Amino acid sequence: MSDPRAASFGAIAEDYERGRPGWPERVAEIAELPADAVVLDLAAGTGKLTRVLARHFAGVIAVEPDDALRELIPGDVETLAGAAEEIPLADASVDGVFCAEAFHWFDAPRAAAEIARVLRPGGSVVVCFNTDGGATAPRWPDEARAVIERHRPPGEVGGRHLVDAGTWRDTFAAAPFEPLRFETAPHEHVQSREEAISQLLSISGFALLPESQREEMRVELRNVLPETTWRTPMLAEIWSTRRLP
Repeated sequence: MSDPRAASFGAIAEDYERGRPGWPERVAEIAELPADAVVLDLAAGTGKLTRVLARHFAGVIAVEPDDALRELIPGDVETLAGAAEEIPLADASVDGVFCAEAFHWFDAPRAAAEIARVLRPGGSVVVCFNTDGGATAPRWPDEARAVIERHRPPGEVGGRHLVDAGTWRDTFAAAPFEPLRFETAPHEHVQSREEAISQLLSISGFALLPESQREEMRVELRNVLPETTWRTPMLAEIWSTRRLP
């Protein structure tokens, strides 16, 4: 992960865990693996997807390079330090590999080769991203939007454009995998004021800001956002494939 935004999340690990949305059960189900399967959550972050996988599979291994993020992964799963480009597992050792909100940051050819190495023949791969499925209700006030724009780094566009560009998908065509399949799964992200602020501060562009500026931004948002519950319709974008025999 050479992009500095990819390494920015450790500085805001608590905000990431507090504010980022979770995942619908469909993300685990789409792999069509048995309950006794051993699966890998690659670049697991704070374990948002790890928790879902643990409800479906007997063996869950979470691999995450950042110490601060990894410390927040639930303690009832095996947790390892490591990166997608050098997965710390033996050849053909897992039945499935899952990756949530991270593949666009990888060196994709190296990551795909490593995933193919650790997967057993016929094993499943699931790559997923969350996107808004509709407008947040209630709408954020204009005063909050002004705070965001005042602190937004010049030219910052976040990582979503890398997801939408789709070049990360091309690497699977050059590796031993079936053609990628795509579907979406709706779910809902429900947040308090503090959780909504944390989600915003966990976006890569704001995560790179000096801590003092992030805390200034947090205070300013508290002053203009009411104490209420925000509801955002979400879509989990799910790409899946299997390793060829």
